[in-house]
Amino acid sequence: MDLLFPLLIIFMIGMIFFSNRQRKKQQQQQEDLQNSISVGDVVLMTSGISGTVVDTDDERTIDLEIAPDVITTWLRAAVREKLSSDADAVALADEVEDEPALGTAAPATATGSGDARSDQAFADPAADPSGNGVPAGSKESRNN
Repeated sequence: MDLLFPLLIIFMIGMIFFSNRQRKKQQQQQEDLQNSISVGDVVLMTSGISGTVVDTDDERTIDLEIAPDVITTWLRAAVREKLSSDADAVALADEVEDEPALGTAAPATATGSGDARSDQAFADPAADPSGNGVPAGSKESRNN
């Protein structure tokens, strides 16, 4: 019983120490992210708005283009994450050029099942799994 109190104190000090380490790591990651933002990066803000960085001259703010010819100014601290950078955008543009155009149809793949119920599986989540058209939970489905 006499040993319980000192162990509890040591445990509490350890918890405080480890929580402070975790908080410092998260702060350092956020600071590194804010310092790595450059022109052309696509970023996601804490409000959910994403945009392309067009100006980073000020050390506290950045200018984002959120739509064509719509530029807004944000605090760097409001950046949640970097979605892509210039190099990623160039690689993505190269991949898009290799894909077929939107007007061309992709080859159809047959499932071979021919079962109409499999097409209805996602149509009505309350539908009876037996496929008899009676909603699950109704008196008719319990009597069958």
